Amino acid sequence: MQNPHICHLPSLNGLKAFEAAARHLSFTRAARELSVTQGAVSRQVKLLETALNVVLFHRHHRELVLTDQGRVLSRDLARAFDIISNALERLTRHPHDLNLKVHPTFAIRWLIPKLHLFQALYPDIQVRFTTSSVNVDFSRENFDAGITHLGEKIPGVNRQVILTEQLVVVCSPKLARGNPGLCRPGDLKHHMLLHNSPDLKEWAAWADQNGVPDLPLDKGQVFEVDDAALQAATAGIGVALGDLFLIREELASGRLAAPFGLATIKTGGYYFSWPDSHQTTQGVQLFKEWLTKALLLDQKRDRTALQGVGGIK
Repeated sequence: MQNPHICHLPSLNGLKAFEAAARHLSFTRAARELSVTQGAVSRQVKLLETALNVVLFHRHHRELVLTDQGRVLSRDLARAFDIISNALERLTRHPHDLNLKVHPTFAIRWLIPKLHLFQALYPDIQVRFTTSSVNVDFSRENFDAGITHLGEKIPGVNRQVILTEQLVVVCSPKLARGNPGLCRPGDLKHHMLLHNSPDLKEWAAWADQNGVPDLPLDKGQVFEVDDAALQAATAGIGVALGDLFLIREELASGRLAAPFGLATIKTGGYYFSWPDSHQTTQGVQLFKEWLTKALLLDQKRDRTALQGVGGIK
């Protein structure tokens, strides 16, 4: 029996053209994404508006603005195309593939250099990962597991702490020795603070725990991820907060200095998370076990390497 709703669906090309144009608010950028002409996208959207008997865009000079109906359709179409995309990906994936969403700092500073060790143990499991500071949403995204920062409890999602964050003040050795130098926490008032998120909460927590109530938090430079702030600190631009475990190589080599020693504050951690539906998936289980053991081994090994590291030598 034919589904009665299918015969009333408008052109799929028109729906796709509209969804892309609504996301970009531009026929030109939508055309570039879909590999068609700008005129083709404009015509498809116009035909869709005619078929639905609604106006989806207000067309101004060099500007598209969604109407109320356009916003509703755009939101629902984005979800629908996500569902279709995820279904097709699941259909074509190899059963041993493992798709991860990983926090950029953890990926760059630990996972990428270590991943070959997992692949050597389990060559049949193909690991693919996407880096993002936005925590994975298993209800909409096609990931088997995630490595997230400051994870929150979500129904239907399991999570395990893999690394407790311990933040320490770091900068380039040249900056710490400069004029003005960095001998006491209060000296930070004379230097640029490097923030790894717009909420400034980590420096605020550090200032509170170290008794520096008037630290000018709003005069610093804001970055989207920890690694960018740490790169800026290495370059001598300012002073950052870095996780002691993830910056151990820079401290041991002298590329970064901890002017106030290795006293840390704890603000959260990194989590390995996976949905209930993948509770018994072999790839997820094997990766979780390897990840936990490898991190513990590294932490024990690096306690010795960090002995004596602290201020300026």
